[in-house]
Amino acid sequence: MNDKQEEQFLEMLARCERTVFKVCLFYTDRQPDNIRDMYQDIVCNLWKAWSSFRGDSTENTWVYRIALNTGATQLRRRSRAPSIIRLTDEMVQSLVDRGQEELADRLYRLIDCLGNADKSLILLYLDGLPYKEIASITGIAENTARKRVERIKQKLITLNEGHDGNNN
Repeated sequence: MNDKQEEQFLEMLARCERTVFKVCLFYTDRQPDNIRDMYQDIVCNLWKAWSSFRGDSTENTWVYRIALNTGATQLRRRSRAPSIIRLTDEMVQSLVDRGQEELADRLYRLIDCLGNADKSLILLYLDGLPYKEIASITGIAENTARKRVERIKQKLITLNEGHDGNNN
């Protein structure tokens, strides 16, 4: 790659860095070293694929595809469920206001109970992406994406009610 392509890549990465970070949070146990490792793997995969980015989708959609695939691949390699660990104050402050720290932690613990495919869908939904873009990223029909997200939301409600009863 030439200097111009490298510069364009770095600019794209700066624009999409929040997306990469969110995927790292969803696919790790949220320990700083594991987040850094996941971030590095995603960026390496983005770099390898950069020359093939044709602009058929938005940069963020393209980044989501690669980041979600990288996260799912790493989880399969580890072949065990991630540990449920409280977010550090530093990470939480970058995502939510202090007053919502406990709520965000609870949501992440509930999401940790989901399978990989459901985690991917709910991440995209929580990021505010329209169903059309969620469908494009995941390769499923828009109506299917909508129905699956509704089922996942119901599953999270049920899990939350179960945790309330267990005082978790």
